[in-house]
Amino acid sequence: MTRDSDLASFSPLSPKVKQISTNLIIFGNAGFWLQLVLGIVSLMLLFFASPLLRSTSNQDGSKSLAIFCAALGVLTLAISIFFFFRRYISIGNNLKKGNSKDRPNKKYTIRLMKLGLASNLLGMFISLIGAEAFAGILYGKAAQIPAGAAVYNTNQLIEPVEIMALLANVHTIFSHFAGIVIGLWLIDRISK
Repeated sequence: MTRDSDLASFSPLSPKVKQISTNLIIFGNAGFWLQLVLGIVSLMLLFFASPLLRSTSNQDGSKSLAIFCAALGVLTLAISIFFFFRRYISIGNNLKKGNSKDRPNKKYTIRLMKLGLASNLLGMFISLIGAEAFAGILYGKAAQIPAGAAVYNTNQLIEPVEIMALLANVHTIFSHFAGIVIGLWLIDRISK
């Protein structure tokens, strides 16, 4: 091959492609780090709360459902983190390449973005179910305490570990929400 034929396979990038590439890299990194930090916090809260919640579990299994939904929400968050790190950022880097045959096309990019959004939506839905279950447990305990009376049965009191589990779900929900907002914004930028 001659040098001229090598240069012919490289096409200059349009300003729009450069901007899309930059947006994918910057917001892909922002989404990755935001979701990673919140995911680690959620995982640690859930890690410390799960064994304690299982040991004080009630008979109806609502705590088990809530823990399961919280763990599944964190698992879908891990999938979303993968999309931000391995897909959005790598697509942004591939778009910057001068070789046009290595660059992903618009349809492929949007399809991957939609898969990431689906992961975030599913995770947010599952985490909302877990948060609602924990909120119901906390309300049930609070409603059983008579006003102004002394509590002799400490199982009726709200335990800090239950609040930790609810907080883990809230962090997971916020993380999925951030992924949805960033993903929708990036799809909007790519579609224009």
